[in-house]
Amino acid sequence: IGAAVVAHLNSGAQSDAPLWDKYWHKSFVSIEGVGANMSWEGRKAVEAKCADWMSKNTVHGCRAEGPFVGSTGFAVKISMDVEEKASGKRFQMEEVAVYSVERGKVVREEFMYGGMK
Repeated sequence: IGAAVVAHLNSGAQSDAPLWDKYWHKSFVSIEGVGANMSWEGRKAVEAKCADWMSKNTVHGCRAEGPFVGSTGFAVKISMDVEEKASGKRFQMEEVAVYSVERGKVVREEFMYGGMK
């Protein structure tokens, strides 16, 4: 699964739906937030979160490294070149995505931010 995530992110794909269809549990949880725990449960909620973010930002490039595999899942380092649509401000963003896997499906994803430049 981890290798598929890295390949997908490096392909420039605009939608994660193919990954979710094949590798994610239907009621997976997505967690984000710096200093505040924000979570979305289930695909419909995560699709809405992603659509909202994409409506506000343009991704000019994405590079993924890994996967880094552990006993309960894997992690991927992600670097993105992003432009905020409202302001036109362009920035570089880094995060580590940690994926928990049970019975061959991702049941939880958490995004940990490393900073923006």
